[in-house]
Amino acid sequence: MLAIYFFYGVAFFAMGLAVALEARRNSELVLSRHLPWLAAFGLAHSAVEWCDMFLMMYPDGVAHQILDGLRLVLLPLSALFLIRFGIGLVSEAGPLPEWLVFVPLVLLVPIAFLCAYALIVATSGEMFQVAADVWSRYLLYLPGCWLSSFGFMRQWKGLARAGIHQARHLMLGAVIAFLFNGIAAGLVVPTAPYGLAPWLNYDTVLQFTGAPVQVWRALAAIAVAFFVVRALDVFEVERAHQLHALQVERERDQAAALALQRAERERAESWTEGLVSISRRIADLDKVDDVLGATVNLARTLLRADIAALGLWMNDKSRLEMKCLATAEKIHDHNLPTQTHPLIVEALRAHQSLRFPEDTPATTELWECSTLGQTIRAAVIVPLKLENQVLGGFWVGRVAPESFTPTDLIGLERLADQAVIALEHAAMTARVQSLAVTEERSRIAREMHDGLLQILGYLNLETQTIEAFARQGNLNAIRAELIKTRASINAAQADVRENVLSLRTTLAGETGLIDALGDYVEEFGVQTGIQVQFVNQLEAAPNLSPLAEAQLVRIVQEALANVRKHAQATQVQVRLSKRNHAIQIGITDNGIGFQAATIKNHFGLQTMRERAESVHGVLTINSEGGIGTRVNLVLPTMEN
Repeated sequence: MLAIYFFYGVAFFAMGLAVALEARRNSELVLSRHLPWLAAFGLAHSAVEWCDMFLMMYPDGVAHQILDGLRLVLLPLSALFLIRFGIGLVSEAGPLPEWLVFVPLVLLVPIAFLCAYALIVATSGEMFQVAADVWSRYLLYLPGCWLSSFGFMRQWKGLARAGIHQARHLMLGAVIAFLFNGIAAGLVVPTAPYGLAPWLNYDTVLQFTGAPVQVWRALAAIAVAFFVVRALDVFEVERAHQLHALQVERERDQAAALALQRAERERAESWTEGLVSISRRIADLDKVDDVLGATVNLARTLLRADIAALGLWMNDKSRLEMKCLATAEKIHDHNLPTQTHPLIVEALRAHQSLRFPEDTPATTELWECSTLGQTIRAAVIVPLKLENQVLGGFWVGRVAPESFTPTDLIGLERLADQAVIALEHAAMTARVQSLAVTEERSRIAREMHDGLLQILGYLNLETQTIEAFARQGNLNAIRAELIKTRASINAAQADVRENVLSLRTTLAGETGLIDALGDYVEEFGVQTGIQVQFVNQLEAAPNLSPLAEAQLVRIVQEALANVRKHAQATQVQVRLSKRNHAIQIGITDNGIGFQAATIKNHFGLQTMRERAESVHGVLTINSEGGIGTRVNLVLPTMEN
């Protein structure tokens, strides 16, 4: 019997210790909040059983009295701990059945049981110890076991609702174990004239089962300890679910972060590609209106705006001349109204970039857009600045009240810089073209002065000479002078034709460089009677600056003019090719050539060399008397 009491107590002590250790961990399950009461029950009731064991070892004496008094206190106390545990599970484990609407009254149960217990024990007289044991089990221990059993049943259902299915079946084992423990240790009592004790007591159980009630109580305790300790695995399952949920949430957050990073990277790449495309169009000398239209439409697309526009100050700087406007439907660049909205005008006058409505007073009037026929609720305005001077403005707007970010403002400023570069480039190109026209006019004036005017002066002298010979009647002399005059007229006519052809080629801005040179060389051969061959070995158009193209044409024209005037050639070849990052032009003739020593004194050749050097090119001339001349020009491309 001592061994039975020992293992009986060990079972409850092990359960109490395991539950106490688990109670220190955090959990969201209702069961975890009431584990301290269950641990207190296990530890207290193990002491009760070990008191019974020591009472058998010390049947009398002071130790017996102390142990008996301690057991008298610990038995009802452990039962009260169990009642508190059961009430907690029942009241917090989820919605109660309708027939338990009176559950708040359950809180009065421990007090009522305790009062009844004290009253009965106090009036028991000589059978005080037996009465205390019987009524402790009837009024406290039995309700505690069955409340705990019902509480575990509600936990079993609550775990199903929470989606925790592993280990919940052990809750049913705990339900049965507490029911069995309530019968074995709560209904079966010592023989006494109270309640069911005359019919259901230690002796009747021994007679009916052949085993003392302590055996059944020990088995019940072992079952309770086993199923309760195993049921604690539900907290591990909960933690596994929490870790899984955290993992899923972390993966979801990581996926969202990656998606955001991907979107930001794609947006940054779109901005980069857009800026590069605009820069490329500027470098390719596209029309400024086309470049501005592409820039405005790019701003509308990248900033997800409903409208984007660009305008330049008019003379009075009270309104803007609209250069282009882009909507989702099309790009408008003709017949646009002037822009006079105070928000835009005042921002540009202040040389200020701003976001509407974030950077504007609350009293700012609404922005009604006539193009869209709707109200602009969010906008970004940036000035077009060139050397601290505002040329105009660039703005985008949205109908939806979705604000633009500071990053959007910076992006629009970058596009505005590209628009300013396009405008400046167009102005520079116009100035270069104007200078080229002026230079060509000066060249033609020099040619006419050096050629045509001299020939006309010579013809004037010839006519005077012929007139003198006519008065003398010298027909042979007149005939000789007329032959010289005809030759001079033919030379003057050739010079005029060459100047006209040169002028026409220079001003042929709508055709490409290759086509213009080909037409010029072909026409030169027709006019001079020289057999001219134009060889183009380029696979694509030469990537030369506008000034370099103009100087190339001038050098080719002057080289061919020298062939006509001085080389006495019958054949000439003009060859275009590419070497590394440079364009090479060779003009070769089969004329009489000249001595290298005379090159430095030849004004026209020196001018050709200066033209080449002005665009970072190199001009070389190779010639020998009686062999011919080769003029070689090397010009760097724009990427070099």
